[in-house]
Amino acid sequence: MLLSRLGTTLLLMLSGISFAFVYALNLEQGQDKGALYHLLNPVIQDIVTAEAPADDLLPAPTSLSAMVAENRAALRRAVFVSEEQRDGMIRRTLVVGPGETLTSRLMAGGITRTEAAKALEAMRAYVNPRKIAVGQKVAVLFKRGDTGEVFSGLELRADPTKLVTVARLSEDGFKGQTKDVIPEKHRFAMRATVQDGIYESGLRAGIPAGVLNTLIKSYSYQVDFQREIKPGDRFETLYEQATDEDGHGVGDATLIYAALQVGPKILPIYRVAMPAGSFEYYDATGKSVRKGLLRTPVEGAHLTSGFGMRLHPILGFSRMHKGVDFGAPSGAPIYAAGAGIVEEAGYHSGYGRYIRLRHNGHLSTAYAHLRQFGRGITRGARINQGDVIGYVGASGIATGPHLHYEVLVDNQQVNPLTVNVATNIVLEGKQLMAFQDWRSKVHSAFEQLVAEAEARRGVKVAHNQINGEVAR
Repeated sequence: MLLSRLGTTLLLMLSGISFAFVYALNLEQGQDKGALYHLLNPVIQDIVTAEAPADDLLPAPTSLSAMVAENRAALRRAVFVSEEQRDGMIRRTLVVGPGETLTSRLMAGGITRTEAAKALEAMRAYVNPRKIAVGQKVAVLFKRGDTGEVFSGLELRADPTKLVTVARLSEDGFKGQTKDVIPEKHRFAMRATVQDGIYESGLRAGIPAGVLNTLIKSYSYQVDFQREIKPGDRFETLYEQATDEDGHGVGDATLIYAALQVGPKILPIYRVAMPAGSFEYYDATGKSVRKGLLRTPVEGAHLTSGFGMRLHPILGFSRMHKGVDFGAPSGAPIYAAGAGIVEEAGYHSGYGRYIRLRHNGHLSTAYAHLRQFGRGITRGARINQGDVIGYVGASGIATGPHLHYEVLVDNQQVNPLTVNVATNIVLEGKQLMAFQDWRSKVHSAFEQLVAEAEARRGVKVAHNQINGEVAR
């Protein structure tokens, strides 16, 4: 008898769970709550009266409602990843998974197919519901009413700068709209150790490519990356970037501060806004890092041949090499070493595709063996320092892709690696005092961000600090 009662109890528990889910689904489709209970109750009564009094095992209507509510709450927890109350609304967030559609997720979260279809149709003018990507977050809005929660609308980020909203207008209607969103900007402090180059090492550390490009371009006035940077050297960056709601970077990042270890020296640079709306990077003493000419006018390059007499690799006899060669991948961008005017841009005998820039009445630079010219590079065009003027190639007499680079003073080639060009700008007086105050704030912000990162990870990264004498 005891085993029989236990068996009956287990059967009732399983049946009750099944009935509760059936009840929930039918209730969503509009079936009458009382009619459904009367439909299920005779079945329950038949089972119960065979073994035990109804009071012991049969759930009362209120108990069945509680069971349904519990199961619906469990269903919401399985569908929605978060819930919050804001502006009188209940906001539940779901994530579209692999093989799922937004319609299927909404229905799993308790929205009827009819209501989901109406809401998504209102959204269609701004984003195609069928093209919602896997991982897309969608906020589902509910309002509490006299008879329970009422589905009131949707919100989703179509992209980091656009918010699409769908709101209920009436019992049967929804309206969609979109508005621009300005992503919040945040600062990030990162440290890295050089392994196989600053660019590659920085990417592995999570530093954005744009920040690394700015860092390399800014240091190229004073650092020969091929000869001076060694594995084990360290660098650190403080940069600012807008982020989306998940913390992923949006758009370009701005390098605010960097410090690079070069042997025993530490070379810090700081971004300073100028009165005209432009900006410059300065060293620790307030001197602009932008000099008259870039030391390395091609990205990702290494020196393959210096200035002076050499045995020509193709012609087979010794002659003066009136520039330096930088080995780089074919198609790598070539930068203008300084601001100036294009004196020549065309095919020039053994030089192949050739550009010559005049920077002032005494100074010029030349670039040879290009694969192609940059956009707008024609005779007489005005060029800014750092503009892309062409791309590495092997035109003319060349053994392979490289840049032949020359510096000319009064039309005579000189060694590009030893020519002395003075710094452009030096801060003085009130500007210098303001810079020193800014520099102190930058260091404080950097150290605070590093400490916060350590606290989140629960580890210390002090061993990654760069140490040495600050170059002055």
